[in-house]
Amino acid sequence: MELNGAVLNMNPAIIRSVEAMFPTLYQRETRWGVVGSSAPAERRTVSIPKGMTAAVGRLVIYYPPQSLDLNVAASWDSVATDYTVAANRAGKDFCLYATVTGKIVLSANATVPTGYTAGQVRKIGGLHCECLAVGTIAGHPLTGYLAGDIVPASVWDLSHRSPGLQAGMAYVDPLDEWWMIYLQSGTGTTTVSAFGGTITDTRIWNDHADDMAAVGLVLPSDIGFQVAAEGSNQKTNITGSADPATTGGHIDTAGRRMISNYGLEDCCGVMWQWLADQSYRNDDASYLGTWSYYALPGNKGSIYRQGGAGDVKLLAGGTWYNGTSCGSRSRSAYYYRWYAVTSLGARGCARRHAGVS
Repeated sequence: MELNGAVLNMNPAIIRSVEAMFPTLYQRETRWGVVGSSAPAERRTVSIPKGMTAAVGRLVIYYPPQSLDLNVAASWDSVATDYTVAANRAGKDFCLYATVTGKIVLSANATVPTGYTAGQVRKIGGLHCECLAVGTIAGHPLTGYLAGDIVPASVWDLSHRSPGLQAGMAYVDPLDEWWMIYLQSGTGTTTVSAFGGTITDTRIWNDHADDMAAVGLVLPSDIGFQVAAEGSNQKTNITGSADPATTGGHIDTAGRRMISNYGLEDCCGVMWQWLADQSYRNDDASYLGTWSYYALPGNKGSIYRQGGAGDVKLLAGGTWYNGTSCGSRSRSAYYYRWYAVTSLGARGCARRHAGVS
């Protein structure tokens, strides 16, 4: 057992007893988070909460409250790649490890930090860093944040996490949901939320839904998007009014960063994003036609609809050419679920892990 970082010599039989009683013990009094947002150093410093106790290796260890400044070498497992330099952290995920020495270390490694073995550490959390400076945005909670600063809503631990994909995710508190910071890249089990990833488009609604399910997420709701996208640019699209092809770090036609209050990138004016919500397209009477079955792509059933469209799924946010129509409440009820073009993409979300705070 360990107290305040001081290792106590223990009988092996007692150690085995501790292992049996507390194999997965992890507790803390409050959530992890950034120290603050008023000063540059606070935005890059993660605060380790009071009362944190964790089973690590063959020990149960109490870790006193402390903080880790990402600009300080001692916070990291290695400086082979120097992550004390903010530019090297931009748009990346990092993990937090509890060690048997009583130290908490940051690492770019997703399994075991450099200099340790698997039995000497336990991954207990992580965070994501801003991909590009937010700049000055009046009233925005992230105003002044720089590239390489911590996205506050991205900080997670074993008691506050997504039930599925965790890298590149941010917590939207009013919804009690974790959201992809970036538009979807990849497909199926390779679906990710990653800075600079190739945006997944020209894909039907059903396949996006399957992609999200493969990584423990779902397509968001109409209400959810309105809340999560708040703070994003409104009534503007991406500068240049063209498909950006890759995710994150974009500026709108007014010179403003395209970022929501929760750090979500490209919610409005980049790509229409599929929602889970159902709608219906009712064209003029001459087009409606008769009711019939339409075989959906994938040979997994047909949809019974009227005329050439009928059933549609809502899309949100607006795309790169929609200008003043874009925004957190912008919606399209035009595209049927089997429509696939370059201007339609997706992002996923998930409720927090059951039983955690």
